[in-house]
Amino acid sequence: MIEFAVKALIFNDDGFLAVHKRGIKSDKLELPDGRMIFGETAEKTVIREVLEETGLKITPISLVDTWNYITKTHQVTGVIYLCKAENLAELTLSDEHNYYEWLATDNESLAKMNQLFRPQMLTWDWNSLINKAAIKHE
Repeated sequence: MIEFAVKALIFNDDGFLAVHKRGIKSDKLELPDGRMIFGETAEKTVIREVLEETGLKITPISLVDTWNYITKTHQVTGVIYLCKAENLAELTLSDEHNYYEWLATDNESLAKMNQLFRPQMLTWDWNSLINKAAIKHE
């Protein structure tokens, strides 16, 4: 089975939003995410999934990166969007997640992220992403 998914990179003054999926034994965090349904664009998928998972109304700004998860029988390929949230004060997690954190972009904070994505995140130009997000928030 092959699926397509999206992730959202959302900043506030304290860092970027990372969520923990309920039922996962590991304490590792992920970016808000979800799988595309037939007929959606990637942008519509990220908007819908972030709203469902966090209650945030977002606008995708730009593509940040791609990612892949492959097992013997299943493959998920996806994109990560830098997004602007309109209503950060209204952040409310769905039942799919049990907590969230706003993480700094330093190596210690990035160590809290799922190993599948952390190596890529370590190579990102965080200052550029933060500046791009700030420009779009004005």
